[in-house]
Amino acid sequence: RLPNFRVSLGFGLHLGWSIEGAIGSEFKIDASYVSPHVNVASRLEAATMEYGVTILLSEPLVRACNPPFSRHFRPIDHVKLQG
Repeated sequence: RLPNFRVSLGFGLHLGWSIEGAIGSEFKIDASYVSPHVNVASRLEAATMEYGVTILLSEPLVRACNPPFSRHFRPIDHVKLQG
């Protein structure tokens, strides 16, 4: 352990389709996901630092959750994501 070292994670969650593909060679293969929805999740993840929260969910994902679960969420802001 390193003294005074702290890891902080942020998660951006969005609902939508994506296409997954394997990219690489016969020695190394990585998964890549392509979709505008993946980009929204990435931008939400970046916004977690700006809002000082660990998780940000998009409105489409919140609307897809059942009411007993979604009552644990709170609105933070209306954001227009760049990109």
